[in-house]
Amino acid sequence: MPEPVKVIFDTDMDCDCDDAGALAVLHALMDFNEVKILGVIVDVPIESSARCVTIINNYYNRHEIPVGLLEDLNYEKSKKYQLYRAVKKQLSKGRDYYTGAIIEQFSSDIIRSEKKWEAVKLYRFLLSNSEDHSIIIVAVGLLTALKALLDSPPDDISALNGIELVKRKVKKLVTMGIGSFPSAQAQFNWLMDWESARFVISHWPSNLVVQPNGTEFLTGNKLSIRTPESNPIRKIYEIYLRGPRKGNFSWDLITALYGVRGPEPYLEEKKEYRIILEPEQGKNHWIPDQNNEFNHSFLVIKPPKIKLKKALEDLITKPPMKK
Repeated sequence: MPEPVKVIFDTDMDCDCDDAGALAVLHALMDFNEVKILGVIVDVPIESSARCVTIINNYYNRHEIPVGLLEDLNYEKSKKYQLYRAVKKQLSKGRDYYTGAIIEQFSSDIIRSEKKWEAVKLYRFLLSNSEDHSIIIVAVGLLTALKALLDSPPDDISALNGIELVKRKVKKLVTMGIGSFPSAQAQFNWLMDWESARFVISHWPSNLVVQPNGTEFLTGNKLSIRTPESNPIRKIYEIYLRGPRKGNFSWDLITALYGVRGPEPYLEEKKEYRIILEPEQGKNHWIPDQNNEFNHSFLVIKPPKIKLKKALEDLITKPPMKK
């Protein structure tokens, strides 16, 4: 039996429910011994998002998984997050944000007392204690924490700077972003911190895979049928979508599945191109890179898409493995 894939999950766990669905996918795959979740990075400085991650980990009997939170004491007023706050306010007209309700319903003394790492310190700790070229980073939120990692200097954790550490330890970064071939207009993740996204995409020193798919089908509608009220993933989807038996786009779930299992049998990797994020906010395009100098690739879904949908539904509705 092959060794489990070692994954660090990077998420905002805030503006959409598919972040929670993706984490559920990873936990289900961990039950099958296909993956080991080394840690979860929350890439927005929102404490409730980190606590929500802890609640999900606890539901799957994995309270020991460390959670790192990006720190910024000026989040509520910072110009850096002005667009993020504005988009979040606009989205709230059609969706209900779930973190507060989930914390109120599922918190316990253990969860409330949980210590959070600072995001970059946790990244550096996990990478420095891993084998070379062994880590898959699954990034389904902003790329802010990853830029901070690349910018990080040597410290008491590792004598390597961030870029050197990533180059030595990370096998692949798979990032969910609307980077469709041959060109696209970013809609959320990368757009919310375009400066960080441009830096990470252009300076990433190992393989980089863009996962732009997700609007092809909805997932999550079976959570209300197959899983109990005690499942926080079910409640997150029902709160966010304002009712039971509703599905949501599948961007992050596809990203998580690919990060562990690779492209087969549902996806195809397209190589020999490089993605460019332009100075104008939100615009990106692909250019030929026949020698694969930059090791960029993007994913497309193989038909029939219903098979991928079923695989994802089965994973996010899987009961936790008893310990």
